Amino acid sequence: MNPLFPIRKLVTHCASLALCRASLALCRASLAPRPASLGLAIALLMTGTVISGRAQVVDGRQLVKAQLVADTQHIEPGQKFRLGVLYTIEPKWHIYWQYAGDAGIPTQIDWQLPPGFQAGPLQWPLPTREQEPGGLEVFDYNNEVLLFTEVQAPQQLPAGPIELAAKSNWLVCERQCVPGDAQLSLKLNDGAQGPANQDIFTKYSASVPKPGAPAGYSVSMKPSDSQMVVEFAGVPQGSRLDFFPVPPENVVLNHGKQAGNSVVLSVDGGAALDRLKGVAVVESNGKTDAFAVELQPGGQPAANVGGVSTDLVGVLQAVAFALIGGLILNVMPCVLPVISLKIFGFVSEAGERPDKAFKLALVFSAGILGCFAVLAAIVTFFRAIGAQVGWGFQFQDYRFVLAIACLVFAFALNLFGVFELTVSARATGGLAKLAAGGGYGGAFFQGAFATILATPCTAPFLGTASAFAFTQPAWATFLIFFSIGIGMALPYLLLAVQPKWLRYLPKPGEWMVRLKQLLGFLLLATLLWLSWIVGRLRGVDGMVELGGLLLIIGLLAWIKGSFWTPVSSVRSRVLAAMSMVAVLVVAIGSYLFVTAPSGLSWQAFSQQSLDKALQSGRPVFVDFTADWCITCKANERFALDTSAVREAFAQNQVVVLRADWTHGDPEITQILKEHGRAGVPMYLFYPGGKDHPPVVLPELISSQTVLDAMKTGSKTVADARKAS
Repeated sequence: MNPLFPIRKLVTHCASLALCRASLALCRASLAPRPASLGLAIALLMTGTVISGRAQVVDGRQLVKAQLVADTQHIEPGQKFRLGVLYTIEPKWHIYWQYAGDAGIPTQIDWQLPPGFQAGPLQWPLPTREQEPGGLEVFDYNNEVLLFTEVQAPQQLPAGPIELAAKSNWLVCERQCVPGDAQLSLKLNDGAQGPANQDIFTKYSASVPKPGAPAGYSVSMKPSDSQMVVEFAGVPQGSRLDFFPVPPENVVLNHGKQAGNSVVLSVDGGAALDRLKGVAVVESNGKTDAFAVELQPGGQPAANVGGVSTDLVGVLQAVAFALIGGLILNVMPCVLPVISLKIFGFVSEAGERPDKAFKLALVFSAGILGCFAVLAAIVTFFRAIGAQVGWGFQFQDYRFVLAIACLVFAFALNLFGVFELTVSARATGGLAKLAAGGGYGGAFFQGAFATILATPCTAPFLGTASAFAFTQPAWATFLIFFSIGIGMALPYLLLAVQPKWLRYLPKPGEWMVRLKQLLGFLLLATLLWLSWIVGRLRGVDGMVELGGLLLIIGLLAWIKGSFWTPVSSVRSRVLAAMSMVAVLVVAIGSYLFVTAPSGLSWQAFSQQSLDKALQSGRPVFVDFTADWCITCKANERFALDTSAVREAFAQNQVVVLRADWTHGDPEITQILKEHGRAGVPMYLFYPGGKDHPPVVLPELISSQTVLDAMKTGSKTVADARKAS
């Protein structure tokens, strides 16, 4: 799986207004699955897998139907035959080729054959190269595809039918992605004779790339700095050329582009490969030739093909928004008042030498850039660790989206002033001593120190940028943070050259706090988009989980901001820490309690299921409930799903039915009216089949209420039987 992404995903999520606007675009683009690494800090927050997709049913549609097929119904000893998995895919959805591209996971097949049967390499029909939102490029299959192999039967076959099996895993995507799998089986030699599925195998065999270039064609690869130039020779003039790469694991290639009779590729953030497998494609006069090749550099290095492998527009866009974000950081309350002081300091130290003031500002800016370089290195380090252990799925994994949403919400609270991020004086003491000196060395450390002291205002932006930078290649991460640093340092450079321009700086005031709060609302807009993604991936339950997490974060932030500040007493801080621990304990305990699975074997209610249960003669308990009914949920958790009630139900073999009135079922409405109820909850206990009327329990119940109803009903049945 690919741990990195190409420059096209270097979107504008850097800082302030530019950060927030670009974050929305990134989230939307990131709905596509990404087998990319997560940073260590975030990955540790989310263990497990993505949403369950085994059933592959969305809105009542089965997205992928997999079937194991063979080209014959009967095999002889030593015979070769073809065996494959036929995937039927819901329209507008797709599964992936052996190299998925920027997003996705290759489809996998694990052949499970009887002893002696040998399976050859998997045959992949030519996929479609498609563009997805956010500039992503994938290689996929739509509607239907057959992935197959040639199987060699042993010289001795067992008597009777022969069962072949395969386990397949895939990822199917449209606007959302759902992983799926299937355990498939097929029996041969069970009495039928002759070939089978010939049309399917003929169709897809024809689209499998042929080994090696056809007669008259040749393909070679020449290095060009970081590029790999795949050159075609002997192809008709005006042919459309393409190359579908199959790079080594953990290598991402930038999108290939045709330049004359060549296709130019490059490794995203790395050096050119010395060996490249893939499929060369030549389209000419309505005919497509596809052939598998393995290329090695040959001949002299090719000239650099300018403007082919570099997405200049994407780079300029990312740099522009990063610079804007850095500039906006300068109007934060922690930063703006410092600018005038530092410029006056440079001018005073330079004396009559204006050029020295500029040099001091330049070194000061280098200190700022040094801090951003360290931050970029930290992000790159954690992301590289994530790549090594194979973390993936990112925005496809709702746990990752939850983590990012919580991060954005926490930073929004910071911008609203609920709590402040502070830098420990003890942690920065050494740097402060270095910054106290004069000269160029002092100016450098002053720049670094000023950046660290600005953390309470800049952390919301830099933290968000860091989180999204986990999806970027290393060099792109450094580019983003350097651009932010240049934007932040730019006013110092300009004002050092023209100190008179200081009079044009806006005066610090209440407006800075209001601007900071406004940017908090923009982060909430990003949170709204992330909440929508969680809903698409996890449904209502996922959105409730997110809401609960945000509530806990909000409470913790309020405690921190109110009782754990730089001026708080030790007693206040201790009480705040104890309160925060208590909040976490209560929250975790409540979550485990609420989400604990029911110990009762509930069956879905319908008039037919009720009649069937009553005909059995066993006692029947019916719970009329709804998801929006708080009383119902409280009764279910504290009165029904208790050890005493579960034991009583088990001893008396009670059939338990749940009538869900969440959407206003007319059948349930009628039964409620028959028993004089206008809504839920309602509980009916049928003590002994359809010949005995039910016991109607009150709306508010306890475990003892249920046990008493059972006892009363059972006594009524026993008395009736004695009387008869």
